[in-house]
Amino acid sequence: MAQDLPDPVVPAEAYDEAYYLEWNMGYEEWKADPGAPIHGTYSYALLRAQLQPGEVLVDVGTGRGELLALAMQKGAARAVGLEYSEAAVALANRTVAAHGVTAEVLLADARAVPLPDDVADLVTLLDVVEHLSPEELHRALCEARRILKPGGRIVAHTFPNRLIYDVTYRVQRLLVPGRARRWPKQPRGEVEAMMHVNEQTRRSLARALRRAGFADVHVVHGEFVHDEMVPLADAKARTLVHRLAAHRPTRALGRADLWARGRA
Repeated sequence: MAQDLPDPVVPAEAYDEAYYLEWNMGYEEWKADPGAPIHGTYSYALLRAQLQPGEVLVDVGTGRGELLALAMQKGAARAVGLEYSEAAVALANRTVAAHGVTAEVLLADARAVPLPDDVADLVTLLDVVEHLSPEELHRALCEARRILKPGGRIVAHTFPNRLIYDVTYRVQRLLVPGRARRWPKQPRGEVEAMMHVNEQTRRSLARALRRAGFADVHVVHGEFVHDEMVPLADAKARTLVHRLAAHRPTRALGRADLWARGRA
């Protein structure tokens, strides 16, 4: 890692093997067989990114490396994964080998990418944004723009949309009698509370991308409705989350994830 960077807000040691085998999306499929069919979210990400045969992908925060394997299977000329967790690098190399493809996995900090300028057609950050402080995110996005070819694309996915916890959960908990006693004050789980240091909204994520110099920025709500934040016994509250998600004016209060794209 670059010597002049301040220590990361969330240390690399927090992302141990147990984290990638118990929390990252697709962990159940991976634990059953690292070479098994890959969780559909990764295919959906490449579909949104419009990956074309012959393109170069750089996946920032590649985790277990499923996106790298899938990109090579879909005809990418080169796929490079960046991780500052040694545990993730080891798992990603296992994934790549299990799928019988050639991809590169680098132990590196997203704020100082060890790649030359204008090397990538596509940079992805899947569930990385929320783990970086605002200044860390800015540096990482600037690095992403630097390594992208002119006109290259960035695609990011982040969970949660901050409003579902800070507005939807909080208002339901405080306005209905009795819920303040039954519902936890903190809806985030232990891992989220520790690692999610920069949850986003549509506006904040778009602003971050534009600040880093990206053009044609577009941020939309995903399809995931996170009703698990509401205690199981409160069926009406869970139903309300789905109703909020179903209507455009209240979508931000019900849909839990965000997809963003931009061009260098």
